[in-house]
Amino acid sequence: MTGRSPIAEDESTGWDSAGQIRCEPSRFGYRIVLVGEVDLTMSVEWEPVFGLLADSDPSDVTVDLSAATFIDSSVLGTFVRLHRTVSARGAEMTMTGAEGSVMRTISLAGIDRLIPVVPVSET
Repeated sequence: MTGRSPIAEDESTGWDSAGQIRCEPSRFGYRIVLVGEVDLTMSVEWEPVFGLLADSDPSDVTVDLSAATFIDSSVLGTFVRLHRTVSARGAEMTMTGAEGSVMRTISLAGIDRLIPVVPVSET
């Protein structure tokens, strides 16, 4: 729960825009999807993601930001932590789908120099 008022669910995805973090297997490893506004209030939702990655074989991780409308500095810190976790296991992390203010936040912090940001078509 994010502490925000519920927002109408998107029928195509089953997600709402109040902010969600999902981790799911993909053909290349794991795909972490951020939806809506993801900020400090959601920090506890990252722990199951790190737990899943720690318990699995080393796998590449793609963070899909195409449905994210806002990220704050706590999310940037989590990206760095995630990158270190994935890299320490010999795998790679990329981000995809970052646009608008989300991409500006990533760029201003210099995270795009640490973690590759690729177009959706390349993931």
